[in-house]
Amino acid sequence: MFSLGPKAWRRPLPARTATAFAPGAITNFFSVRAGQAAHGGNLRRVGATGGGYVLSAGVLTKASIDGGDRSLEVIVDGDSSYCARTTRKAVELLLTEYGPPTGKLVLEQSMGVPVGCGFGASAAAAISGVYAASAAMGLRVRKRTLAYFAHVADIVEGTGLGTVSVTYDNVGAGAITKAGAPGLSEFFKLRCPPGTRIVTASIAPYRKSDALSSPEIVKRISGLGDSALRRLRASPSFGTLASEGERFSEALGLISGEVRGLLNTAKASGAAYASQNMIGHAIHAITTEARADAVAAALRGSISRPLVGVFELGRRRARVLRGN
Repeated sequence: MFSLGPKAWRRPLPARTATAFAPGAITNFFSVRAGQAAHGGNLRRVGATGGGYVLSAGVLTKASIDGGDRSLEVIVDGDSSYCARTTRKAVELLLTEYGPPTGKLVLEQSMGVPVGCGFGASAAAAISGVYAASAAMGLRVRKRTLAYFAHVADIVEGTGLGTVSVTYDNVGAGAITKAGAPGLSEFFKLRCPPGTRIVTASIAPYRKSDALSSPEIVKRISGLGDSALRRLRASPSFGTLASEGERFSEALGLISGEVRGLLNTAKASGAAYASQNMIGHAIHAITTEARADAVAAALRGSISRPLVGVFELGRRRARVLRGN
């Protein structure tokens, strides 16, 4: 399919199980860069620029190899019938490049962030999935190469544009200033105020392709995102990042009545900033450790009855935790 260099070196006795973690992330503004056709199908240069936050929670994947046929099974939160198409695609790319496992490869994933609501869950699942699978198979493959499989899967499956390039090797808050695959993209990290908390409220999943299939919306997204990034680079601060997220979501015009109610509730309860997740029927509010519980309680009591979470800014990079 494609070559990423020499085949991976295998240990004489490969590990049979391994566990990996990858953080979730929230995008608060972005610009769509030229798609696959514009780059002749070269997905290394496809992606997005924009700002956001890497979260303290994400996806944990345990990979194991047992006897039987050389098949792949992905189980998400105990559900073996879950359509984990991005994780599956990423691991299939790994297996195409480096060969099948010695037995049945089973991935058990635990989702620590909402799915389909703009938390980068698909990217985190794909990254942790290929990391764990590679370690369980006894491969020694560069982190960037493994992340590339997740990047391709996220784009091909329509679940993301550039989140993998952020979360595979970054923490905290900042912005992608150059789009592309892991290793080609550039992430500009910002200093974050101590004690920052991100309180989120999610109503329902949202199909990114519904918005990104409209040329008019994509043009508006990219124009607004480019302006936001210019202002952030001119005034590189956490406050600018948060305020540009508010400005972007307001100007984009995809805020539903329910999402608007959550934004108003978050600000009224003490959040310094609140904006829509890009893209999702969900919001994120920036507040302090002292105010986080009050903001979360207000959101839980809102009429839309959202799923509410409280996160710290991420300090853990995507990585293999252990192998046996």
